[in-house]
Amino acid sequence: MEGKVGLVTGGNTGIGRATALTFAREGARVAVCDLDAEGGEETINQVQDANGERMFVAHGRLEV
Repeated sequence: MEGKVGLVTGGNTGIGRATALTFAREGARVAVCDLDAEGGEETINQVQDANGERMFVAHGRLEV
């Protein structure tokens, strides 16, 4: 998935988090969207630990 971007909605837990981490491990840049900012931040931290480029969007606010 090198050079691709994965957009994951509901990425703060469960299947969404697993999907975001899989995208990162496969080389994609990952954008995680969720209403739960705390959970979303935890997910993008895990994406970063997997050497992924990441961003999180919550409540219409962009946090990089």
